[in-house]
Amino acid sequence: MKTASNREREEGKSHNGRTSEMADTMLKNYEQALHTGIKLQEEAGRWWSSVLNQTGFTQDWQKRITNLAEMASSLVPLTQKRMEELIELLEKNNRTSAELVKKAMDAAQTPALAESQAKWLDVWTSSMGAVRSNTEAVSEISSKAIDGWINFVRRNTEVTEVRVPKAT
Repeated sequence: MKTASNREREEGKSHNGRTSEMADTMLKNYEQALHTGIKLQEEAGRWWSSVLNQTGFTQDWQKRITNLAEMASSLVPLTQKRMEELIELLEKNNRTSAELVKKAMDAAQTPALAESQAKWLDVWTSSMGAVRSNTEAVSEISSKAIDGWINFVRRNTEVTEVRVPKAT
């Protein structure tokens, strides 16, 4: 016959398994929603491109629209790179968070005090490592985004100044 301690361990393992499955399902759903949102944005961009490239506008408007389209087409890759980096960071954070939850569940269910303390220390150390890694990644992505925007504004300011005739 099983003792109360053995039953508790088995129930804990069962609960830990269910929690792990829930975390994995949540991660898959989140990734699917994120990818669906990106596809929706791409479709909207293609639609706007087709609208802006249609004939029927006056020549002056066509030049303005062309300039706008050129600026937008140079902006899309800049933004897309940063978004890809953010998606990669989010996916990494989701995996890290799931692992930390698993470690915390394991530590909470450990009956021996010394072993439990060691596992909680590992959870704490892993959490701080994740915070440090996230901070570095966000800082790097932000720096790249700011640099990209500065270059974009400089390029397009020069283009606008050259293309637009000055009023006399």
